[in-house]
Amino acid sequence: MSHAARGKPSRYAFSTRRVEFDGRQGHLFTPDRPADAPIVVLAPGAGLPWRATLEPTVERLAARGYAAFAFDHRGFGHVDGDHLLSPSRQRADLDAAVEAARDAPEVDGDRLALWGLDLSAGTALAAAADAVAVDAVIARFPVLAGARLLPSWVRPRLRGLGRGVADYPVSALGRLRGVDADERGLRVPLFGESDEVAAIAADGATRAVRDVLGREPGTAPARSLVKLQRHDVREAVEGLTCPALFVAGEHDEFAPPEPVVAATDDVRNASLVRVPASHYGALDGAELERTLNYELAFLDAEL
Repeated sequence: MSHAARGKPSRYAFSTRRVEFDGRQGHLFTPDRPADAPIVVLAPGAGLPWRATLEPTVERLAARGYAAFAFDHRGFGHVDGDHLLSPSRQRADLDAAVEAARDAPEVDGDRLALWGLDLSAGTALAAAADAVAVDAVIARFPVLAGARLLPSWVRPRLRGLGRGVADYPVSALGRLRGVDADERGLRVPLFGESDEVAAIAADGATRAVRDVLGREPGTAPARSLVKLQRHDVREAVEGLTCPALFVAGEHDEFAPPEPVVAATDDVRNASLVRVPASHYGALDGAELERTLNYELAFLDAEL
């Protein structure tokens, strides 16, 4: 099916190339015009590779005249395969991606914005608060506290956290024995329902992610739950000074709109938009177009 028939931007409007950086891999989308386009660095949502989730967004940014740099966090996509959900590791990945994007000769690295989805949106906000050279940040359906992603039912959450604590010594022993990263230690489903033991749990999560990926999402190291339980960037985000757009989904089962709205109250230069979208429904189609209209208008104003 042609790009036009699918409602996608024409590939003639931009070029792409793979970028290796610090042992990681990213993809740079560069528009044909302007020649010195501002750059948007995009991080995928928790537990997902960039291509399955961000490609329509990245293509539309490039067609609009923005360079876009998308990458996979370590452990996902083509980078390793352990599926460890580690916010600190993902922050290091984002910092490295920003440096790689800023150094690309095709773009204007002095005009740079960050973009993130759910857990990566919180990471992007915290990174922008720490950096003086970030001009704007978009947080689509942000998750600022990792515990938000854990099972909401007490028993599966406690069982998962207990399994996560036990995973540390078991995983270390597996590493000493040379067990592959994606097989060592104790593992739990990467996605599950709110009453199940899983690293990321919400009602309808299993089916929604399966539809996005076209396959089962697999498993994650159980210690991911411990790392998520400890993760909280709300205080860091309060120090954000660059313009920020918070996007809340009215039908979002992972990042309900109420905490997103509350977070904007503590950020000095924040804008808020609420869209009638679900968490993964806004990755493509009509929900994406509606959401992107707001995000593109924000970028046009700030970059």
